[in-house]
Amino acid sequence: MEEAEDPAAELKQARITIRKLERELKLANSAIERNKVANAAKDNLSKIIAEKKSELETYMNLLLKNCPDIILIFDQDGKLIYCTEIFLKIAGIAGFGMIAGIHYHDMLVKYTSPEFMVKAESIHVKQLEKDGEAEILQGSIDFGGQGNPRDYTIQVSPMRDEQDHTIGSMVVFYDATDLLIAKREAENANKAKSDFLATVSHEIRTPMNAIMGISTMMTATSLTAEQRGFLKNIQNSSGVLLTLINDILDFSKIEAGKLELVPEYFSLPGLFNHLEEMFCLLFPEKDLSFKCIYSEDLPEVVFGDEKRIGQIITNLLNNALKYTREGGVILRVVRAPGKTDDEDLIRISVEDTGIGIKEDAISRLFTAFEQLDLVRNKQVQGTGLGLAITKRLCAMMDGEIKVASEYNRGSVFTITLPLKRGSHGDLSQEEILVIPFTAPNARALLVDDIEINLDVASFLLNSFEINPDTAKSGAESIEKAREQKYDLILMDHMMPEMDGVEAVRIIRSLGGNNAAIPIIALTANAVSGAKDMFLANGFNDFISKPMDQKALAEILLRWLPEDLIVKN
Repeated sequence: MEEAEDPAAELKQARITIRKLERELKLANSAIERNKVANAAKDNLSKIIAEKKSELETYMNLLLKNCPDIILIFDQDGKLIYCTEIFLKIAGIAGFGMIAGIHYHDMLVKYTSPEFMVKAESIHVKQLEKDGEAEILQGSIDFGGQGNPRDYTIQVSPMRDEQDHTIGSMVVFYDATDLLIAKREAENANKAKSDFLATVSHEIRTPMNAIMGISTMMTATSLTAEQRGFLKNIQNSSGVLLTLINDILDFSKIEAGKLELVPEYFSLPGLFNHLEEMFCLLFPEKDLSFKCIYSEDLPEVVFGDEKRIGQIITNLLNNALKYTREGGVILRVVRAPGKTDDEDLIRISVEDTGIGIKEDAISRLFTAFEQLDLVRNKQVQGTGLGLAITKRLCAMMDGEIKVASEYNRGSVFTITLPLKRGSHGDLSQEEILVIPFTAPNARALLVDDIEINLDVASFLLNSFEINPDTAKSGAESIEKAREQKYDLILMDHMMPEMDGVEAVRIIRSLGGNNAAIPIIALTANAVSGAKDMFLANGFNDFISKPMDQKALAEILLRWLPEDLIVKN
């Protein structure tokens, strides 16, 4: 007989099952609600993405439609699959459908030159390589077919998909015609400026050569104390004028990027001794003290452009001289370790007790053609180029210039130049043997169409016991070169009827000794590129007017045969 079931136990079990089902139902409802929210968010996000995608596509289409540059896209087979509307407009094509699928080669044949086509096709092939890179071309193309080609800068770039597979190439044509026209106009303007400077240089330097030459000649004559005072004023004024001319020409060279440094080994103490000798005579004239303080560990020989370093220091000392009215100036030179074992940092400071610089004016200190505080400094001569040139020269030498100043108390200008150390064995022979010499047996021909220039140059040559023959024209110089063997010819560059270049060409064509004779250009043209022009036209060297004895001595030592040099 079966045991009767307990109704209470069954009821309890049923209640447990119901509660479990209720919990599961509640969880299911919660999951359903969460899914509804998630689906709603998903739908909303999809809608936003679609709207943004549509907006982006609209912007992209507007961008490409209004793009001023021609863009052509080719697939992997070289067929055109896209172009910007500007191309259709320029080429006079009604719609893209008329050229869709045209091959890269056929496109090039129609619109470009054969030479450009070969280059472009070669680049397109490279684009299809996995590692193909963008390349730039320059070409003149007549897309309109109206005989009016435009100059384009063309960039050809590979098109890659998400897997970095090359699927074609994109060609962008940037119209550079107007830019190139502006560039040519700027170049023409710059050439006109250079030509103007060359003319001004020649026109001013020619009389300057006479003024400075005659004043030099006069120093060798008997003069009264009053006359010597007048002569000194002439020489000082001539020096100021020549400095102004040189500043303008140097700045022009720097602007054109044609000022070149000529580094070589030189004696650093020798440079400072020369500067000290020159300025120790100038400062006392204004009742100013001048003191030089050199660090004991300065290197004896360094590698750099001695002339330009001297110009930098001279500019700073000249400024100190001009703007200091009482007190004095200190030239201080110290050494610091450089970046390498054989390099030193040479720190050169010029400290003055001058008028100083206002704090708000320091930022304009190195601006070209600008002089500060014109009312107070109206008596100071200059172009306002000295410091601008100094800063540019320091930068060209990887150096720097700093200034500290207190108005009405004085200024300190400090330049730091990295210079490689050398030894006395590195010095050139000319650097070591700076000795007096004469050349009494040298035969020289001096050519210039201006009588006074012949007198001045003859006077300078006479100081080396050289008695030159003279010629007043290019034609006369040719006749003298036919008749006489010369060791050196000093030839004026600009002469009427036949200039120096043509005269040199004919003299060289005479053959014999004249084919190799050193011919030195006498020129008032000191603008950038002058040296290259002279060398390219048969000259061996050139010397700028106004000519001085030191420059002439260097030319004679460099070009006269050694057996003609008599060392005193």
